[in-house]
Amino acid sequence: MVLMEKPPKLVYAESGQLVEVILSAQDYVAYLRTLAAHADWEALPQHLQDALDRLLIDDVRGEKDYAVDLEL
Repeated sequence: MVLMEKPPKLVYAESGQLVEVILSAQDYVAYLRTLAAHADWEALPQHLQDALDRLLIDDVRGEKDYAVDLEL
């Protein structure tokens, strides 16, 4: 379950149909992490696959700073 920092902003067309959801950056990252953990990669559209790739690459780069050399 994704807990939102702020409620998303919903944008409706004149017909009343929901056309857009605007999330904060923090909520978008939480959404991407949920997708990474639970979604079928092949079922995701290309733009979400690309966003997840960037997120996971950034995670690895951040972890490299905390790596511990196991060689003695």
